[in-house]
Amino acid sequence: MENGITPRDYFIKPGYVYVPAEQTHLRTVVASGIGVTLFDRSRKIGGMSHYIRPFREKGSSTAVFAAPALTALARMLMDTGSIRSDLEAHFYGGAVNPQAAGYEPGISEDNIRIGLEILGKLGIAVVGQDVGGERARKIVFHTGTGEIMMAKVEAVRATDWYPEV
Repeated sequence: MENGITPRDYFIKPGYVYVPAEQTHLRTVVASGIGVTLFDRSRKIGGMSHYIRPFREKGSSTAVFAAPALTALARMLMDTGSIRSDLEAHFYGGAVNPQAAGYEPGISEDNIRIGLEILGKLGIAVVGQDVGGERARKIVFHTGTGEIMMAKVEAVRATDWYPEV
């Protein structure tokens, strides 16, 4: 509880982007996919996206893919009054597990590379990241303070590794 306000909790599924109006603990689990938090240092608000594919498929422009997820997250904050130079990103995921069902060689690395490129093109500084390796990550982000808790974990659902689009 901060300043008498108890934040709500919200789980971000793959393919979702959320910028809550109230202080919220946003949670997600990322493995090969990427969880990105954006926080406006001046306004003390933030949001999160979780994408699982680096490149859009023909005719599809949903937040399952890196570009739509990250541009939507940035746009949602800027539409509420944020200035790009006040935004800071944290970037998590991109783990590899060749034993997992649906394993796709290179997708984790592409998710990392493309996501970081897009944030760079958007002019948003990445101030923290934990990517790659063989462990999934559980993330909790407080949208009112910018605080993040991240844990590397061995045990996640099989569907967290390489979810179907």
